Amino acid sequence: MAKEVANKLDRIAYRLEDVGHSGIAERLRVATENVIRLAEATRDDLPKIDATRGERAVAALLSLVTGGLFGVTVERALAERGEWTIGALGVVSAVRSTPYSFYDVFKSTSGGEEPSETEKLAFRIATLLADPTMRAKLTGRQGVEVRVEEKEDNSKKLIYATFVDKDGRELLKVPWKAGKRLIPLWVEGEAVRPIEEVGKLAAAASSSSKPLEELGEEKWEKVVKATGETRKTVRKKAGAIAIGALPTDAVLYPGYEYVDSSSSYLSQAFTYWALAEGGIKLDRVYPSEEGLKPVWRVEGKYTETVEEVLSRGRAALEELSKSGIDLRTALADVKMSNDLKTALETAAGEFWSRVKELFSLWENAEKSGDVNTLNSLGKHLRVLLPLAYAVEAYRGGELSKEGATVEAHKWSKLSNEEAALAVIFAVLYDGTVLRDGILLAVGGPEQEENPIMTRDLFTAFWLWVLRELGFKPSSVRRGGGPHIIVFRGDELKNLLEALTPALPALHELRDALAEFADAFKVVTREVIKKKFGVEWAYDMKNEMFFKKLEEVVTMAEDYIYKNLVVERGPLDTSGQLPKTIIRFKLGGEEIASINVYWSEALIAQFTGSREKAEHLASIIRALGGEVEVKRIGKEWGIRLTTDGIIAIRHDGWLKGVRSFVDELHDDKRHGKKLISDERYEKLIKDIEAGPNTVKFAGVEFSVYYVNKRITVEYHPTNEASKNAAVDALKARGLKEGVHFTVTTGGTGSYEIRITKEAYAKAVEATAQSGLKKGEHYVVYNRWRIIRVKEEYKDTAVNVLKGAGLEEGKDFTIRSGKQYEIYITSEGLREIQRMALKGDVDAERFIRELEDVLGRRYGDNAVKKLMEVLTPAREEGTAELPLPVRDDKGNIIARVVDLRYEFVENGNPVSHCAGKDCRLRVVVEYELPSGERRQLKTEWYWAEKREKKGQDTATYYYQIAVVTAKDDVEAAVLKSLTGRAKRGKVYLLASQLDALRRFKPLKDAVDQWRGGRPASQQSPRQRRFSNP
Repeated sequence: MAKEVANKLDRIAYRLEDVGHSGIAERLRVATENVIRLAEATRDDLPKIDATRGERAVAALLSLVTGGLFGVTVERALAERGEWTIGALGVVSAVRSTPYSFYDVFKSTSGGEEPSETEKLAFRIATLLADPTMRAKLTGRQGVEVRVEEKEDNSKKLIYATFVDKDGRELLKVPWKAGKRLIPLWVEGEAVRPIEEVGKLAAAASSSSKPLEELGEEKWEKVVKATGETRKTVRKKAGAIAIGALPTDAVLYPGYEYVDSSSSYLSQAFTYWALAEGGIKLDRVYPSEEGLKPVWRVEGKYTETVEEVLSRGRAALEELSKSGIDLRTALADVKMSNDLKTALETAAGEFWSRVKELFSLWENAEKSGDVNTLNSLGKHLRVLLPLAYAVEAYRGGELSKEGATVEAHKWSKLSNEEAALAVIFAVLYDGTVLRDGILLAVGGPEQEENPIMTRDLFTAFWLWVLRELGFKPSSVRRGGGPHIIVFRGDELKNLLEALTPALPALHELRDALAEFADAFKVVTREVIKKKFGVEWAYDMKNEMFFKKLEEVVTMAEDYIYKNLVVERGPLDTSGQLPKTIIRFKLGGEEIASINVYWSEALIAQFTGSREKAEHLASIIRALGGEVEVKRIGKEWGIRLTTDGIIAIRHDGWLKGVRSFVDELHDDKRHGKKLISDERYEKLIKDIEAGPNTVKFAGVEFSVYYVNKRITVEYHPTNEASKNAAVDALKARGLKEGVHFTVTTGGTGSYEIRITKEAYAKAVEATAQSGLKKGEHYVVYNRWRIIRVKEEYKDTAVNVLKGAGLEEGKDFTIRSGKQYEIYITSEGLREIQRMALKGDVDAERFIRELEDVLGRRYGDNAVKKLMEVLTPAREEGTAELPLPVRDDKGNIIARVVDLRYEFVENGNPVSHCAGKDCRLRVVVEYELPSGERRQLKTEWYWAEKREKKGQDTATYYYQIAVVTAKDDVEAAVLKSLTGRAKRGKVYLLASQLDALRRFKPLKDAVDQWRGGRPASQQSPRQRRFSNP
């Protein structure tokens, strides 16, 4: 096995170092580390590893026997350093440490209490196929038999691998296509059922069905509402979506006027509603290196948008074919290799003759009613017609003015931003979005022997269409299959500049999908937990389509942020409030503006058309602000308070606001100061430091750093807001009591809020009512509030009504409960883990949290944050063997293995939870002599009770007590946990966090912590507190 070989090589290096050959030892270590990194890397990590060809060869040979079906793949991997290498080593990743060939792996096992080595190996292969949520279901079963069958299907060799439990249930069944390489085709069995359940939920949501029995009506209504908003958003931009989707991501059947689209991403499937009216359904589940993946499908008759695009696209393509346009002009100034340029020039010269051939087949099939031929032409027409339509619509029907095939006045103009949006949708469906570039993939029906259209022909037409729409690519290159059209540098800036007016549409789509994702995650978690006992939810935000959409939005926002010029107009004191106008310019042209007022606070306000309000809102979001567009009478408006204004951290904006405040404070200019010294100093401080808020899961938290402690808190104003925040945090995977806490104050009381006019009368009436002030009620003059105990609420209300005051007009009543939600240190680490996995929302939260702490509290606060987050950043990254050093830095031992087991009532068990469940960690270390020893630590839940007034709180904390018998054991503990001394050592949560750095322990620690016993608190009467 690779690990065993690595350990032996490491011991050789150890001895070489001892006898003075440190240079050779170091080179041996580097080579060994590269080999192991390759053997255990995921597919995504492989391209990043800088290893020699020899190291790649050793990695492959260590992990596989080069023979059987894998032989060809491994040999190609050794001969080439390109895609085949990555593909072969991706297989290595799946079956690493394997001393057998593929067929030996899949032999049947008898199945005892403990899994055999063959079973364990089979489970490692199952991890390639099974989503992490399913692994527990597979690997937790004992006596699993792996059955293998070989079948012939139309001369194709298939291998069926089936995991069957002792009761005969098929846990997982995967057919593999066996050729030059093994390709898993689809998945069946018990492990797929949770995804099938998610499919039912998605289908019900897309059809707006009634709430399901398993769910509360309120939670399901959120899903249905979010689905409706998404459908509405997609329909608004159906034209741009159709132009982008048809050439890249749809199967077209012109004979049936039918479109069929499928994707691994539910977020992408939503956009198919621009093409067909059918509901979203789960087509199948297939295995990938990322786990089990669903295929979502939408099919049905053309929408009216698709009908228009195709019919008008046909007329446009006919006119273009008559015009004799030379597509080779579009190849100029686009970088490409000489051989590709030759191929594309040849294709461009043949293009229109191929189009005429296509039209001839099309017309003959229509005349004869040959539906099959019409459908077979769909793979060509779906590319050509939408692109021709885009050019003609962009021109406003200029071609048809002369040809009269389509009346000119019927053509709706395709604006510059809509054209850019169509290109972006094509990239979202079949392309790549990088921080410094946008790549569009262009394929073709190459599997046909003599296709009418090829990828060379399609690419030449794409380049001409892009040029006509005003977008010149930077380069074109050959990909693994399709050609790749690349936008970088100035060409990318040109595309992004055209896209900026369409940013509101992208914001709207992203926000609609995000709202659905959050609501859907809540209901899928609840249903899967009830039906299968698995703590898992479908998170649409992790899908590549959604991530690409967010990346495009970020690119467009970054372009605005970097290129926007902000100008402030003069101070205007002619009205009721002092004001100034702030203008936003891009490319020298004003694209939006907003008025800023002073009224004992800063206010920024805009009213106008909805289109202008949404455009302004997108600019403000791009600058880092939070804003909402609302209807104000017959117009639409935006309003920002002081916090919202200073949240925009753009230099030009802040300079404009600062100069406005300076002028308000300048008494020489106006004869008096329009703002007090105290208010001026606070505003300037806030403008310079920025807001102290960060947002996660749609919840806005305030951030403080006091007494070397970071506090991240949210204060909901009512129970509905509290519940919404808790649901949102749980939907993102955070656990109450572990990652965040919720406290309630002011229970047992009510607040009576009184208007200014009625306040004196209300206070006097209450004082004369017989209720005792301080005992039965409390008065807060500053806020015009009377807080009364729950049992005296009705009495107080009747007193006010008896004094002639009217509820709803003169006073209102609400519960006096005060809610506080705090993110714990473990919660911050959990969000950091999400960020490390690519969660954009989590990344933004961590980045903004660090920014707020740095701006408001300085370097010490940031250092404290790093201290809190470091365990999460390092977990799972530490590798074995781990050198153990003494106080002088000398290596005195090496940790060579880490194992764990769950213990309940003194006996090892497969899994457990609760206060009687313990986690035993076995550390194996090796002395320079080669002798191996063990050190064991046992973690348990210690109970602590605290009495506060009439309350008794019982809670549990993590602890392990270990005795280090000598200096070596103390040093081993220090290397692993950071804490050690000879004798009895108490290890707490932070030391267990340190152990999570090691891959063998990370999942075990998480599982044990997941079984934390619940804390308890007896009720007590709370004192009054300020509102």
